[in-house]
Amino acid sequence: MSNLVQTVINAVTPDMITKLSGLLGESSGGVGKGLAAAAPALLAAALQQSSTTSGANGLLGLLSQVTSGGNLLDQLPALLADDTARATLLNQGRGLADGLLGSNSSSIANTLASFAGLKGGSASNLLALAAPLVMGAIGKALGPSPTASGLQSLLSDQRSSILGALPPGLGALFGLGGAAQAAKGAATAAAAAGGGGLMKILPWLIAAAVVLALIFGLRSCGAKKVEAPAPVVTPPPAMAPATPAAETLTLPGGATISVAPGSIGYSVAKFLDSREAAPKTFVFDNLNFATGSNALTPESGVTVDTLVVILKAYPNVRARVVGYTDNQGDPGANKTLSENRAITVSKKIVAAGVAADRLETAGLGDADPVADNASEEGRAKNRRTELVIIRK
Repeated sequence: MSNLVQTVINAVTPDMITKLSGLLGESSGGVGKGLAAAAPALLAAALQQSSTTSGANGLLGLLSQVTSGGNLLDQLPALLADDTARATLLNQGRGLADGLLGSNSSSIANTLASFAGLKGGSASNLLALAAPLVMGAIGKALGPSPTASGLQSLLSDQRSSILGALPPGLGALFGLGGAAQAAKGAATAAAAAGGGGLMKILPWLIAAAVVLALIFGLRSCGAKKVEAPAPVVTPPPAMAPATPAAETLTLPGGATISVAPGSIGYSVAKFLDSREAAPKTFVFDNLNFATGSNALTPESGVTVDTLVVILKAYPNVRARVVGYTDNQGDPGANKTLSENRAITVSKKIVAAGVAADRLETAGLGDADPVADNASEEGRAKNRRTELVIIRK
């Protein structure tokens, strides 16, 4: 099954982005970032609408507008090259975007503009351009005879990939949750899939364990014999887990990296070499900042350098660096700090030779904690930096 977000993003080539940036008076990086956010935003709106049969039927009506004269995904280069055709496409797209976004249109355009560093009008135009492409991607996936139930199933199956690609702040507008929740949901689903039959029988195993515990408990209570307490045995001190030995991985083009299993370098390289679809989130390890600062510690350079080698070996990859803090201190200051830390990591990667338009940044402060902020251990886990691969 094709990834709808990737289908839309891949339909717009770098040459098209350059042309659009000239027409809109924006940077190529901003336009690319805006389109990469507009696609999942519109798909999230479609996902929300498809939750009811009437909403799914309404989407089929929008779909027929786009596919009646052929799929716009296949016609995009010609449509953008001709002024009249481009104007017609944008007019049609505005109607589609309004049909998908409804009363959220202005809020989403403003959020998109802020996220990608665009003018408000440019963000609205990108939504208008992306809307026909989104419907075209849905049309391709459904085939020549789309049905409401097929549409609902398609979007439901892609919920995690859609929400995972949303920029910060947009998920709440649809009542669908943020990217972090989507990533957690995807991880849970992956674990369930990997477990196969075990996951299916796990509830029965738990139930059986409870029954056995009750049986043995009742027997114990009914026994007359009183036994002396067992001698206390002091367990040997726990040994720290051994650090996994580093493995040498060969990347496309012949470059090699030496990385330990479980590290971000190892995980990202394995993911990019797999058939697993983007987006996917990874937490940086061995990446630290001076307290209260966005200055990287010297040892953090190794992790960043490894990612640079990987990103250079996969030139089509687009990624987002997202910073987080714990809940200590002023929330506004925390958000600013998390943004600055994400920018610092991104700049270091760009300075090493990765194109700036391949990277996005975001800072979410103390939002989306992964652990309890009541303990120092939990706060340490929440002070993290994530790398989201949004396109492979």
